[in-house]
Amino acid sequence: MNVDTKIKVMIVDDQEVIREAFGMLLSNDESVDLIGALPDGQSAVEMVPVLGPNVVIMDVKMPGMNGVSAAQKIRENNPEVGIILLSAYDDSENIREFLKDDPRGKSYLLKHTLGTMDELVRTIHDVAAGRTVLDPIMVEKLTTEKGIDDNSPLTSLTRRELEVLSLMAKACTNSTIASILYIQPRTVEHHINSIFSKLGIASENGQHARVQAVLAYLKATGQSRNEILN
Repeated sequence: MNVDTKIKVMIVDDQEVIREAFGMLLSNDESVDLIGALPDGQSAVEMVPVLGPNVVIMDVKMPGMNGVSAAQKIRENNPEVGIILLSAYDDSENIREFLKDDPRGKSYLLKHTLGTMDELVRTIHDVAAGRTVLDPIMVEKLTTEKGIDDNSPLTSLTRRELEVLSLMAKACTNSTIASILYIQPRTVEHHINSIFSKLGIASENGQHARVQAVLAYLKATGQSRNEILN
């Protein structure tokens, strides 16, 4: 996307006050062009090809067609459209269903942890560029919900290191991990080096070291590569 082109955004929420609030706040950002505000998922599916948004921001819980189902239908015919789902609940089933076909250009954020409008605008730019952005709480939930054996070397990793390793297992680059976790790329490198050290992996082995770390994670959590997103 041309940096001089505004990102066209569509808001979908069944509460009028939320649509108006987001619309008013986003209208103050010069990089965003708010092109529509709709009350339900079905309307969003029907209007995306008409309005041509780059990014759709949707509530997860809506009457009729929910945000997850609407996102799937939108992406079936408009794979280039970025989707941001906002939820009040840390429901791992919703996020797995949302990400399973293609996680690129998708974001799942929790409303109560979305601190500033700047964070939302940054996420808009990220998904418009095809990046995946997940709320850190959801990353931790997906990482730990299957559990890690007490004897696993992964038990020595910090919560943040587990988050980083889980994203490495999804084949995310360091820059993508930094974007998802809202940290600096240099910080990601620091965490990865710490992961290698704690797992007894020589960091000089480059990409091979990364693969070894991911394999250790998959073995410890009892997951195959495909199960992470499916």
